[in-house]
Amino acid sequence: MFIALSSLVMIDLNLNAQQSNSLVQKGNEAYRKGDYKNAAELYRQALMNNAGNITAKFNLGNALQKENDLASSEKEYNDAAGNAAESDLKAKAFYNKGLSLIRQKKIQDAIDAFKQSLKLQPADDEARENLQKAMNELKQQQQKQQPQKQQNKQNKPEKKQQNRQPNLQMMEQKFNELRNQEKQLQKMLQKKTTNAQPDKDW
Repeated sequence: MFIALSSLVMIDLNLNAQQSNSLVQKGNEAYRKGDYKNAAELYRQALMNNAGNITAKFNLGNALQKENDLASSEKEYNDAAGNAAESDLKAKAFYNKGLSLIRQKKIQDAIDAFKQSLKLQPADDEARENLQKAMNELKQQQQKQQPQKQQNKQNKPEKKQQNRQPNLQMMEQKFNELRNQEKQLQKMLQKKTTNAQPDKDW
């Protein structure tokens, strides 16, 4: 079992966009109550007031992930990670993106996200633990795929041989038919030459 999401990011009260921050606070309250749909809507409103509000993007990603809108949550984490000035918030965004990718069965992408998180926060034990779990899961998937590939390879030559055999049989049959036709033609030609009367000398 993978470790849970990084918690919500609290707003920076020094930011100028007070209305946007107020909406983020209301969104955080709804999120804590488990009302993720309402929280997501409040974060979206905050972003309409201030598109550069990274806290709103990150928290929207969390709310969307709780709502199982994984592709949208991944997008929000991408935006947050790409635009965050603080390495701590960037690391959390990559970490949560990794969790979203795991749930989408994009294991290799999740591994990359956890690695990005650990580059920014090398002491993050949860990111390290989830990275290890994702790598183990990828290894298991690859091991499962190998026997299937080998089985497919073994099955393909058999199919080819089965396909070849009818072709060979058909070819032999046609060859025999042609040989019989040739024999019949030769017999007919021999009969004609023996039945033909010689020309008379006058």
